[in-house]
Formats: sequence, structure tokens, C-alpha cells
Amino acid sequence: MRKRTALVSFMVIFSFVLFSWVVYAQEKTLRIESDEWIINKFPVREAAERFQKEHPDVKVTVAPKEYKEFVKSYLLMWQSDETTVDLGIGGMPEQLAPLVGADLLVDLASVVTEIEGIMPAFLDTAVFKKGEERYYPVIPFMGELMTLNINKALYADAGLIDADGQPVEAEDWDQFESQLQKLKAVAPGAALSVDWGWNFIFYSYVGGIQAMRGSIYSPTNPQWLDFESEAALKWLELNQKWIREGLAASGTITDENYGRNNFNAGIIPAIYTAHSRFIEAGEYLGEENTSMVSLPGARENGSIVYTHAVYIPKVSPAQDLAKQFIKEQMFSKWFQQWGFNHYGKLPVIADFYDEDLTWYQKEAELILETVNHSVALPKYKGNEMLLDLLQEELHPLLLDKQTPEETLSNIRNEIEARSIDMTRLD
Repeated sequence: MRKRTALVSFMVIFSFVLFSWVVYAQEKTLRIESDEWIINKFPVREAAERFQKEHPDVKVTVAPKEYKEFVKSYLLMWQSDETTVDLGIGGMPEQLAPLVGADLLVDLASVVTEIEGIMPAFLDTAVFKKGEERYYPVIPFMGELMTLNINKALYADAGLIDADGQPVEAEDWDQFESQLQKLKAVAPGAALSVDWGWNFIFYSYVGGIQAMRGSIYSPTNPQWLDFESEAALKWLELNQKWIREGLAASGTITDENYGRNNFNAGIIPAIYTAHSRFIEAGEYLGEENTSMVSLPGARENGSIVYTHAVYIPKVSPAQDLAKQFIKEQMFSKWFQQWGFNHYGKLPVIADFYDEDLTWYQKEAELILETVNHSVALPKYKGNEMLLDLLQEELHPLLLDKQTPEETLSNIRNEIEARSIDMTRLD
């Protein structure tokens, strides 16, 4: 009997020690999952190595996450109280809205207060609301601006460089189309590529509307994006016409990298997408041969700004480690400036725009000037379903299979028919 009691006591103590060791091991392991393109364009692995060196008792793992469907995957996993990740890197705040709506992310407001100098234009993209309370379930670590990235050499061939050596910015849409015709005459490919792939379709759609009317919201329902105005109709008409006439390419519908790859190769002279594309292209075309111009009206009305964010699931056992990594690595000067100096990704901290930026300093100033009067997308609870709907309707329109009027009507009707949750979380 005594032996059995001793054995039971031993097993209880052993189990307690084993459980404590497992918990300790979990607390000392930080699992990071990131978009693969971010791993390639930011020094995430180097940051992990630095963090481990500064904290020898911590093991950091970095793995790529599924790029296109990760929000749906995380929803299912985290709602089951399971996780393979303690710190998520990548995803726009509006894209992450379903995770916020399901209350699956840690409030990072305390971390935000410890990071000095995040620019309001970027920080505002991460604000969510519970009732009247503002909070930060995500924090933006890099910024982008939608703009027209241009090849100055091909613009020069088309006679579109002014006396100061700068690209001529179209004042209206008639002049813009005239410029496309001149560019088409000298370019190896189409004159223009608009980023209509799944990852940019929201921004490309509302970017033209913002430039035309200074708002991306419905004139009759200010909580909804604009699927009804004359500007929305005109933007779709123009893009359909340009593709039909061969002035613009349709390649991004099936290949999200089509515009960027053809721009880098010197085939397409202008692409409407994130500003960082012309900076990236400096490596291939020469810094002196790439720049940006605004769409007609965007100087006055602004453009679209977006960010990529970091976030921590509530089911993570390593929340404090994740917060520490964010503060020490993601928002360090070396990490923030590395993204710009290699790929043109904007630092979100104002003080980091200094002499340590190694190229495109003049363009960086222009980008920031535009950012400060641009807008971010709303954060809808049903963002994933709305994204699916936009692809289903805009892609056939661009391929001339339905009219702009039909497309806008279908979007409005299908939002209702599919019960897409247009609840604003911001």
C-alpha cells in the first residue's frame, strides 16, 4: 500500500514537473508566420536571429503562411482554440477585419503607446472600434500608396518629359488617354497595366473613384463603398475601353505579378499599383529611369493608402514575447529603413525619413505629401465575401463580357442576396 502511495505521489509530482516544463518551453518559443513576400522583402529572419542573440533563452521560428486564404485558415484554427503561430506578419487591416470581428486578436494599444512617432496617416489604418472605444488589434509596420508608376525612358521616347526632366502629369482623363496612345506607340507592350489581381482589386477599383470625386463611399449610403456614382461608372468604362483598344493589358486578372514583371522588364511603361513598384524597378531599369505621377485629380482629391500589419492571436501562449519582438525588431530603425532601401516600402515612423534612406529621397517626400491627404479602405466584417464578389464581377467586365452598368448593379444586388456583412469595424 505504501509503495502504491509512493508511486502515485511520484507520478503526480512527475506530471506536474512535466507540465511546468511544457508550459515553460511554450513561453520560451516564439512562432512567427509571415507572408512569403514579406520574408523575401524584409529582414524577418535576421530580426529573429537578432532577437535570439539578445534573448538566448528564446527560440524563434519563422515560417511562410498561406498567402491567399490565410484569413479563412486562421479563423477556423483560432476559433478552435488552436494555433501554429504566436505572431502574424502581413495582411492589410481591412483584410484582417474578419479576425477582429470574431474577437480573435490581442489588443495592442499598450504596444502602440510604447512606439514613438508612428505617423497618423498609417496608424489610422489600424484603428478599430468596439462601440465608441478605439483600439488596435493590429499595428501597421509598413505603408504603401496607390499611384501611377512610370518608366521615364519610355515617357521620354513618347515626348512626355518636361523641360525639367520630369514626367508630364495628365490634368484630365482625356489627356491621360492621349498619353496612353503616345506610350503605346513606343512601348514593346501595352501602355498601361492596372493591378486587377485578387490582392489589389479593392485598391485599384476605389483609387480611380477617389481621384475623380474625392470619396470612395456611396453617395446614398455612406457606410458602403461606392458602387453607384457617375465616377464609379466612368472608372469602369475607361478601364474596359483601354483594355478593349489594347492601350491597357488585362494580364493581372490571372497573374497578380503580370504588371510588375512587365514593368521591370521595360515592356509596359506605366502601372497603376503600389508606389513601391517603381522603386523596386530601379534595380532593373536604373534609379534615374523610374518615377511616379498621380492620376488626374489625385493631387487634389488624394489616393488610397494601405498598410501591412502585425497581430497576435489570443490563443497564443507567447503573447508577451510577441509584443517584445514587435517593439524591439519590427519598429527598429534598421528594420524599417531596410524595407525602403531595398524595396521601397515606407517606414511608418516619421523620424526614420532621414539621410540613412539610400535612394529616392525626393520621391519619398512626394509620397508622404500625398499620403497625408489620402484615405484607407473601410474594415468590413464581411471583407472576404466582398472581395470574392468584386473579383466575380469586375473581371468579366474588364474582359468585355458585361457592361459597367450591369457590373455595378450586380455588386449592389449580390451584397444583399449573399447577406454580406457590411458592418464597419472602424
